[in-house]
Amino acid sequence: MQLPPYDELKHLADHHPQQLEHLRQQLIEQTIGQAPADIQRRLRGLQFRIDAERRRASNPLSACLRLSAMMNDHLCAMLDAIVSEPLPETASESATVIPFPLIAGS
Repeated sequence: MQLPPYDELKHLADHHPQQLEHLRQQLIEQTIGQAPADIQRRLRGLQFRIDAERRRASNPLSACLRLSAMMNDHLCAMLDAIVSEPLPETASESATVIPFPLIAGS
């Protein structure tokens, strides 16, 4: 199943929101189903959290802001993990420096 064109999605949102929601759920299930089996459980957990945030929101803009904040929190956590991870000792103990000759006229 592919995502319909924007105009069709807009029509569904304006006139048939339940059909749009059904389509959203179908596309999510299809996407999770195409993922490797070993990460599908984690994706379902993430989708559960996304759905919970959407339910807690009072309107679509609030839902968007909540999900954006959630993504930002996870991005910051990943960056912290990358930055705080120490370098292997062998990488900092020895290295070969290869000099590059200067090119005349640069």
